[in-house]
This record gives sequence, C-alpha cells and structure tokens, in this order.
Amino acid sequence: MRKSQGFTLIELMVTIAVLAIVAMIAAPSFGNMVAKQRLNILARDFADLITDARGQAIASRKNITIKLECPTGVDQLPVCPENTPTLYHWDKTAPDTELKSLKLDIVFSGIGLAKQRTRMIDNPLHDPNEEEDLDADPPVNPEKIQEIVPLEFTFCNSKIKQSRTVFVSNVGTVDRIESGVCS
Repeated sequence: MRKSQGFTLIELMVTIAVLAIVAMIAAPSFGNMVAKQRLNILARDFADLITDARGQAIASRKNITIKLECPTGVDQLPVCPENTPTLYHWDKTAPDTELKSLKLDIVFSGIGLAKQRTRMIDNPLHDPNEEEDLDADPPVNPEKIQEIVPLEFTFCNSKIKQSRTVFVSNVGTVDRIESGVCS
C-alpha cells in the first residue's frame, strides 16, 4: 500500500469552487459594510467640525460660521476657500452620499451658542386681495414669513438607502447621531 501525499485534483477543484461561491455571496455585503462605515465616518467628521467650531467660538469669543455650501468654480464644481479663524467650510463628500438638509450656515456666538437658523417661506394665510402692512407689529398679511430651521443634518447614501442624522442642541453641542433610511 502506498501512502497518500497530497490532495487530488478533484478535491482541489471542489474546494476552490466552494470558496468562489462563498466569496460571491459575501462580496455584496462587504461592499454595503464599507458604504455604511463611510457614512458613519462622514457623520462623525461633521459632528467633530461642529464641536471644533463651537470650541473656537468660545476660545476666541467671536462668532464662528460653518458654511455648508461652497461657491462653484469655472468648471461648475464646488471650490471651498481655505478655512479662516472665523469661517469654516464643510467640503467633505463621499461616494453616493449627499447632505439632504437645508444648506443654511451654522453660526456659533462667542459664548458657544448655536444661533437660530431661519428661512423665508410663502405665507399660507396670505390673501393677495388684501393689503399688506409690513410696518405693523406684527406684520399684517405678509406674502412671506420666517420659518425656523432645526439644527438637524441628514446625510443620505443612495446606494445602501441609509442615512445618518446629526442633531445639534440649541446650546451648540452635538446631541446624538441617529441611523435611518433615505426617503
């Protein structure tokens, strides 16, 4: 009787086929795991920027602004200027991920409080047949009214249909980061 010294060709082919099948099953979930991790890192980086800006506002006792939108260059791509001591720019992008929240600036006062963000919207009670009096207190029949925009920033990854929302309190601290689904 002869001793067996290794594997047969059929045993090697079966092993390689099984490994290939397992790799094909695992590859899509590995890609999703990488995308989830990038989304988590993006949300944490944004939270860190908010924390840094607030700390800088307190330390310098000056207003610090975070711009969420950069001006576009000649090629219509966003070009963010260098950060200054009082002006920061959020210019992080990740594949398949975008900021879904309104891109209104975040301003921290010299004591670290986040200033209220507002935008003008159409007044649902505006009557075009009635006269407007904007000098009255409160204004009578204004066409536009102010709406408070919450300090919530949602990043959505369209590939994995998941989101991360960074919640900032009125005192300027990052409250929490929540996971969700993209709408």
